[in-house]
Amino acid sequence: MAILAIESLIILICVMIFSTLIIDEKKHRRREMRAVKLKGFWDGSERRTVDRLNVTLEVKYSVNAKVVISKSADISTKGIRILLDEKIEKTTPLRLEIKIPNQNRIIKADGEVVWSEESIEDEKIAAKRLFNTGIKFSSFQNADEKKLFDFIYNIQP
Repeated sequence: MAILAIESLIILICVMIFSTLIIDEKKHRRREMRAVKLKGFWDGSERRTVDRLNVTLEVKYSVNAKVVISKSADISTKGIRILLDEKIEKTTPLRLEIKIPNQNRIIKADGEVVWSEESIEDEKIAAKRLFNTGIKFSSFQNADEKKLFDFIYNIQP
């Protein structure tokens, strides 16, 4: 009977030692794992320097002497996202005319396409292939930059 109790005690001590070793090994592995940032990849942080305003505006754009009317999805003082039925390549220069509602004003600006991707959600509604296109403003005519800033400032909640 005493031998059985000693064997049970030895087994219990061995189980406790092994479980402690396993727990320590898991803690050690967690400490060794480090988050790696790959250079040139997005780290998940917001890269925009200004907030965008979700507003639908009529936008006329011209590329290679072709003029097309579209709608905006959002706008900021630095750029605009418009919904197009064509994919325009990155770095393509555009001339823009943005109609400000209820003010009878048109903001004229030059911009450059910085990204373009297919819009699956809007295609379901429109039943045709559409592209969200991000355009960075490069210059404005006359005092149009101030008009845009005033419009965005006055409409923000």
